[in-house]
Amino acid sequence: MTIPFEGPEKKLEIILKTPDPSIRTNEDGRWTGVVKACGAEIVSHKSTKEMDAYLLSESSLFLWDDRVLMITCGKTSLVKAVPGIIDIVSRENVGLFFYERKNLMYPHLQTSDFETDVHDLSAYFPGKSYRLGPANHDHVHIFYFSAPETEVEEEEDITLEVLMHDMHPAVLSDFVPKEEDTVEDLENRSGIDQLYPDMESDSFQFRPYGYSLNKIRGEAYMTIHVTPEPSGSYASFETNVHEDDYTETIRQVIGIFRPSRFSLVMTGSQDESRAPMERRLPSRMPGYRITEKSFYEFDSGYAVIFFNYMKTE
Repeated sequence: MTIPFEGPEKKLEIILKTPDPSIRTNEDGRWTGVVKACGAEIVSHKSTKEMDAYLLSESSLFLWDDRVLMITCGKTSLVKAVPGIIDIVSRENVGLFFYERKNLMYPHLQTSDFETDVHDLSAYFPGKSYRLGPANHDHVHIFYFSAPETEVEEEEDITLEVLMHDMHPAVLSDFVPKEEDTVEDLENRSGIDQLYPDMESDSFQFRPYGYSLNKIRGEAYMTIHVTPEPSGSYASFETNVHEDDYTETIRQVIGIFRPSRFSLVMTGSQDESRAPMERRLPSRMPGYRITEKSFYEFDSGYAVIFFNYMKTE
């Protein structure tokens, strides 16, 4: 019997109080060890002056002078990477810590659940845990910590996630490798190559199937991960590119993957001088209806907004 692959990700982000360019080096294999600790491997690496982007066997790792973002899927245990990360960045220099875990398709195959993860993380950070979305439908769990003296950066900090389930069968076939198929062929026929085309791309097509992509430009990134198994297809899109209105980007992503249902998660710093997060998201999506909307503002000035969409056709 084939063991199904778990597409929905676990994600952690650490924002430092003081930037430290030295954390980005991997000459001593420090980040190779961090990735290995959670059960993944580094596949490839791209960099700009401002950041490093690693494509992993299970998702991605991004490094800046002032933060770490790590996303893993499958049966990985992302929490096991935390001790190694803290050794690199220094616990005293951690200003904000986010850990996010979406509800899973095959939770019985995991090595831990969210409650266990929170127990382990609480040994390092006295944070709080939250759930956005209904318990019996798509939702995300968040564990959050902010150091008392941490202040929101003056520059806007915002992240958009589109988490998609049950893609159209025609889309699934695009991600099944064909004879002499290249990853560029896949990106061209699916339309992925039209997403932020000015960014530098690093992608990989797994066998028998599966696809991961990192794109970077300066401090900005975009990442996509696709699990095209018909029994539980899933795709995720994430970016920190700043847009006053993400409607067209979201419609473009949904048009590529054509999911039966999807969730939007936007996390960002709050500032009265900027457009509220909700106004940056589409008021409606043709062919879909909103079934859930949640909002939570953290004590540090960051907030998260969550939407569930269901296909109406």
